[in-house]
Amino acid sequence: MRHRLSLRTIAALLLGAFSGGVAAQDEPITLADDPFEITDPRATAPGEANLSVIGSYERAAQGRVRSTIGAETEFSTGVAPNLDVRFGQTGAYGNLDIRRRLGTVSTNESGLPADDARAALGGTTRLGALYQLTDEQGAMPAIGLVGRVRALYGPGRVAYDTETVALLGKTLRGGELPLGVSLNLGWVTRLNPQQGERANHYLLNASVGQAISRDTALVATYAHEQQDRGDQDFSLVQVGVRHRVRDQRTILGVAAGFGLNRDTPQFQITAAVQWELGAAQ
Repeated sequence: MRHRLSLRTIAALLLGAFSGGVAAQDEPITLADDPFEITDPRATAPGEANLSVIGSYERAAQGRVRSTIGAETEFSTGVAPNLDVRFGQTGAYGNLDIRRRLGTVSTNESGLPADDARAALGGTTRLGALYQLTDEQGAMPAIGLVGRVRALYGPGRVAYDTETVALLGKTLRGGELPLGVSLNLGWVTRLNPQQGERANHYLLNASVGQAISRDTALVATYAHEQQDRGDQDFSLVQVGVRHRVRDQRTILGVAAGFGLNRDTPQFQITAAVQWELGAAQ
């Protein structure tokens, strides 16, 4: 009798695990469009982690140096319910003056005219945490708050700043092909500003995502960030696609964008891979 009961128990557990895996496979792709210009308000769950790797190419509208090649990684891990910590590293070579996401200090340290500026190497190291304030319920969006401290490397010196961003995400239409929107509102403070640099500036990123299958979503994003005095604000429109491989642990993304003024990349191409580590299947 005990032997029979054990076999039935094992069979039930295996069936439950298999059913749970099938259910997870059948869930539509999330509309959160990390790892592009938007940060998702949902914190990484305890015991899970996310790793994003991004590569990009940008073409400046003007200047002696027109091309910029960049790379970025970000790792987040859940440390408590609704709380995760994040570590990121970026790097780029080329025209760093148009690299808003890097936030690097100006490449023109020599005082030469901007058209004479040369290609430069720069990057950013950042450490932060995201706290999810609310879940999405009824008319209430998912709301999160992320804070980061950044060290910015560029020609001549290292700059330091802090970044605080309110994150909102809302599914407007559910079902098999959901439609959702995201909004990021942020404030950046330069801790050691130099002459001509703003001590504080804002950023606003908004996006809409539409699933076209259970594993694929189209995303359109507008990114805007205030720049230093004398420069036009960074203003970029980006359209991309995100595709989840069937095991749900990997999401592939590609996006193309174009700038709306001379101080934003004339065009931008981005490719990304995002891994969900330790997530339940």
